[in-house]
Order: sequence, then C-alpha cells, then structure tokens
Amino acid sequence: MAHVTIVSPSGRKKVKLSEQNTIGRHPGNSIRISDPSISKFHCLITFDANKMCFIEDQSSTNGTYVNNRRIEKRTGIYTGDEIQLGNIILFFEGEEKSVAQMVEFGDANEEIFSSTLSLQQEIRFLPEYEIVSEKDLRADYEKLRVTYELQNEMNLERDMIKTLDRILARTFEFLVYDHGFILLPDKEGNMTPHSYKTRREEEKLIVSSTLVRHVQEHKIGVISTDVPSDNRFNLSESIMLEGVKSTIAVPMMLHDEILGIMILSSLRMTNAFTVKDLGLITAIANQAARIIKNFKLHEELRQSFDSSIRTLSATVDARHPLTAGHSERVTEISILIAQKMNLSEHEIRILKFAALMHDIGKIAIPDHILLKNGRFNSEEKAIMDTHSLKTMEILENFYFPDIMENVPLIASSHHEKMNGTGYPKGLKGHEIPLASRIMAVADIFDALTAKRDYPKYTDTETGSYEPLPLSKVISIIKNEEGARFDKMVVDAFMECLPDIKDCLKRTSMRES
Repeated sequence: MAHVTIVSPSGRKKVKLSEQNTIGRHPGNSIRISDPSISKFHCLITFDANKMCFIEDQSSTNGTYVNNRRIEKRTGIYTGDEIQLGNIILFFEGEEKSVAQMVEFGDANEEIFSSTLSLQQEIRFLPEYEIVSEKDLRADYEKLRVTYELQNEMNLERDMIKTLDRILARTFEFLVYDHGFILLPDKEGNMTPHSYKTRREEEKLIVSSTLVRHVQEHKIGVISTDVPSDNRFNLSESIMLEGVKSTIAVPMMLHDEILGIMILSSLRMTNAFTVKDLGLITAIANQAARIIKNFKLHEELRQSFDSSIRTLSATVDARHPLTAGHSERVTEISILIAQKMNLSEHEIRILKFAALMHDIGKIAIPDHILLKNGRFNSEEKAIMDTHSLKTMEILENFYFPDIMENVPLIASSHHEKMNGTGYPKGLKGHEIPLASRIMAVADIFDALTAKRDYPKYTDTETGSYEPLPLSKVISIIKNEEGARFDKMVVDAFMECLPDIKDCLKRTSMRES
C-alpha cells in the first residue's frame, strides 16, 4: 500500500494513502497535520486508474513543494519524492510489487531478427516553418517537456532503482503503452529485470529473449509499429503469444558498453511509437547509462569502504576473545531499532558506520586492563572509560564525506546517559545524537546477553559472568528508561525484540 512518512518536530509517522487524500490543518482532512505553517486545506493527493500518484496544491498560504520545487498544477509524484508543506516534510513511497513477481522471460525456441531500424534513419523534429498541425506541435512539446524534466530529475536521484522506476513512470506521461521494464546485466552478463511499470496489474510482463538478444548483439534501438506483421518478430514466439502489437527497445549505452536495456510494449495499439519516440527514449536511456555507471563505481567504492571498516572493527573486537563479533551485533541490533523508528536510509547508514566503530578507542587501552578477568577498580575503570574519547580522536582522523561528518561524535557518545551522568562529555537528553541513544541500548543488550570475563553488574548489584536471562536483561533496560536510556528508543527496542532474537541466532550460527 502506498504511504507517506510525515516528519515533524514530534517525530516520524507513517500514514497509508487511499485513492483520494486531503492534507491540512482542519479536522475535516483525511490526513490532519496540526502545524501553524500548514493551511486548513493544504493539498490533495490522488491516484488515477493506472495507480499513478498525483499531488495538487489547494491554494495554500505557504505553497506545496516537491523535491524543493514549488508546484503550480497537478504534479506526478514517485517513490522517494520529498514533499514540503510549510515546516513539515513528507516522503512518498509508492506501492510496488517485486519485479521478480511480475517479470519473466519467454522460453520459446527463438532466433535472431533479420533486420533492424537504425536510430540514424530518421529522427528529427520539424522546423517551425514546416509545422502545419497545432495538435502535433503540442504533442511534441509535451514529450520534450517531460523528457527534459526527467533528465534533470535523474541527475538529482541517488538511488539507482528509484531512478529506473522514475524513468518508466515518467515515460507513461507522454507515451501510450501497457508494459515497460528495464533490464540490467548480472555478474555473468545475463539481462535480468530490475524495474517495471504496467497499466495491466493482473498480468505478468513477458520479456522476449529474442528481442533482448538482438539488442545486446547489435547494440541498436528497435522499434516496431505492428509486431504481428513485422518479419523481425516472426520467430519471436514469446512476443506473439502475448499479442504485442507495438514494441520499442533501446540499449542503455555508455561508449561501447551496454549497461541495460529498456523495453516498452503496447498490447492494443499497432502504432504506439514513432521514430521521434525512439530518439527521445534513446536519449533518456543513454543518460541513464551514465548514471548506472556512476552508481556502479560508487557501489564498488562503498563496498570497499564497508569492507575496510568491518575489518578494522573486527580487528579491534578480536583483541579480546569474548568480545569477538560484539560491534557487528551492536550494529545489526541498532539498525533493527532504527528501522522500527522509521529513520531514513541515510540516517541508518551513518548509524551503521558509527556502530561498527564505536569501540575502536579500545585499541588504545592497555592489555592488562582490557583483558582483565574480573571487575575494574576505580582507577582501571577511569582508564577504560577513556575509550569513548579515544574513539572520537581516532575517527576524527578518518576522512568522512560531509554528509557523514557526525560519525565520530555519534560513535563516541554511546555511553552518554539521558540524565547527563554518562561519558565522555556528560551530554544530556536530546544533546545526545539519536543514533547514539539507539546504540546505547543495543550495546548494553549485547553486553548483558554475551559471556564476559567480568561479572555483569548494575549500580546496585553484581551478577554472573555468564549471559543473563533475556527477562533479566529486559528488566535492567526498562528500569534504566528515562535515566540512562531514551524511552522512545526502549519502546522501539521492545517492539523489535523478536527480530533481535533472530539476529542473535544468525550471528551465533556464523560465529560457531
């Protein structure tokens, strides 16, 4: 079900959308937002028959913005779009089925096409003095307008799959077709579906392996205005069985490399696409290819960085046999809590790195303290407590991008307490980063549920060296709610306990 996540000073709230949704300050709205910057009836979100979503401002005082642009008319919105209403931010998430559920390849005994329609044969927009039809002029203008806006949007999106989804959604605005999908090569070079769009929700999308193979081998766009009578498709049984009457397929090319294939098909119209459409779709596909390449390079760098961080984290944990895997477990538990609290992907990514590195400062703690079998005396505890400050000092020497500049502060603040009695800075309440408050609960949970060479103890009692029973651990965490731990974090922790227990089972299996 499509929904919006409302981000306000009081937190995040996920709201399901119906076919028609009024948003505003007045109690009569289907989605009421009690904020003075919101008009009584601010905007309207609706879905059309094809399940495409649109937003329309209702003459609000402060306006309605989509991705930082004020809208003046009914505007399509897509998964990941940011909507701003006064001081309130909403994130839209559309209803999506798994691509694997909707797309499959035809398995007929097919052969290669006998001919192609080259993109260079005829792609031109008429000069002004040759235009005789205002209708054609308006249609061409609309295609160019949407194409231009889409190309700008593609440059702003950071998520590759969302970019591909947006391409298909936007082409629905100026082309009439039933099915659209984008294929990307897997590690073996086989084209696999990654995005789809359809006007016929009840049907699976059948991808012709003949068509895919032809585009791959010839690296050229294909357009057919009447598939049943087009001799290129005579042997393409998987298309014929679907009754496709028009199809357009273009490679997503960068230099001489095919980074994907985009295919659109109509089951009803024999002249659904024109050569101009082929030109526009090819331009979009080629820009998408550059974006895909950049995403891939970025992903390779990200994986390399992730691997380095995990290796360093594991090296620190491995200094003591009983803490091996601790940072990894704290990270997984922290992410589960963060997801339950509806943190954004970006916030969770920052949290992940901070959690992996939260104990890196222990590398500077002498072995006779770090490896001590038994409870620390006051002097030893004071030295041990310096690991948080050392974590910050070490991480401040790392190069983090601007958007991740808070990783050192977050990582070093997991021993801060809500009442201000924690360390290293004595931060209090919301002075402590939310990610650090999440890590604090995850860290104590793992410490209490794992074996240690010192007894588990609280401010009032000393316990066992062995893992504590889950009920005891929960009791300790609940008792510290408000003083040591953020109540909102503890509530989220309690809600995702079943997932946390599954996480512990998986990690114990990996380590055994």
